[in-house]
Amino acid sequence: MDSVSLEEKFKDIESILKELEKDDIAIEDALDLYTKGKVAVKECKNKIDMIEKEVKKINPDGTVTSFDADF
Repeated sequence: MDSVSLEEKFKDIESILKELEKDDIAIEDALDLYTKGKVAVKECKNKIDMIEKEVKKINPDGTVTSFDADF
């Protein structure tokens, strides 16, 4: 995955969605945008998954556990 921030990827996805909502978009352009959007969403999901794995919880006694250990 590239070094583009999650926020920038979300903005890219928003832009793609706005373009896809236009009435006068050609089918080929819509397909290209859909493909780009699908890739961007997958990159966001992967980045979020990676962040979730790194999130740690500091307990009152000072020990550190995985954030998802409570779930």
